[in-house]
Amino acid sequence: MNAPESNLPFQVTQTVSRGGTTFELLEYKPLSGSDSVAVAEQLYTLNRAGVHLRQLRIRLNNDAVRTEPGVLQFLKGHISMESSTGAGGGMGGLVKGAIAAARTGETIFKPLYRGTGEIYLEPTFGHYWLMQLNNQTLYADQGLFCCCEDAVKVDAHKVESFSARVAGGEGRYQTKVSGSGIVVFRIPVPQKEILPLTLENETLQVDGSFALLRTEGVRFTVERASSSLLGAVTSGEGLLQTFQGTGRVWIAPTQPLYDRMTAFASLPTLPSTR
Repeated sequence: MNAPESNLPFQVTQTVSRGGTTFELLEYKPLSGSDSVAVAEQLYTLNRAGVHLRQLRIRLNNDAVRTEPGVLQFLKGHISMESSTGAGGGMGGLVKGAIAAARTGETIFKPLYRGTGEIYLEPTFGHYWLMQLNNQTLYADQGLFCCCEDAVKVDAHKVESFSARVAGGEGRYQTKVSGSGIVVFRIPVPQKEILPLTLENETLQVDGSFALLRTEGVRFTVERASSSLLGAVTSGEGLLQTFQGTGRVWIAPTQPLYDRMTAFASLPTLPSTR
């Protein structure tokens, strides 16, 4: 028998269902177990700061879900795992998948879990975004995609602009998700800190790599901050990620701050002269 949810070490903080698939965001109670003093000190700091361990649970009822490779922790029930190159069957499909993987940096095989039961993904102190697509197409930075319903199509999208591929900081490829269904992203900041911006045949310029998602109809390039080289130099901004068109862009304005704090925390501590 399964233990009552109240006796489990986590609580369900968000649930999204569609068809025979349910995505649940689990948040663990404060962690306390370790025989390492160093780890115990870290856990004490995390607990005092209110940082919680999170995990994604997927319940399947005669349905299927596709995940990013390597994110599974454990599963139970009657679930089979299939791997697909996304390029057809046989040796030809394997070769095409290998070529695509070399170009995009992605793993060849895309796990598809089908059946009835529960799937638990690797826990993390990071954040998730459970999003419902309604006949939409989104382009996401590499590394954001976590999993989705089998009904959602996942592809590698080559960044259109040469300038964006060379100087955009996002690589040559982004992840393209399209269709209708639930898709889950791993995001660098809490969802409440993500700012959605709607463009109406407008231009959005971002100084940094904190634009996470964009809809179809918004073109991504990298442009100088000014039309003149002198203006770009004196402005101190240099190159800017540029989004043009009609649609929506989701940005994380707090991400650069967290990145700077992480970099500062990783600096070696100088020995005291006292």
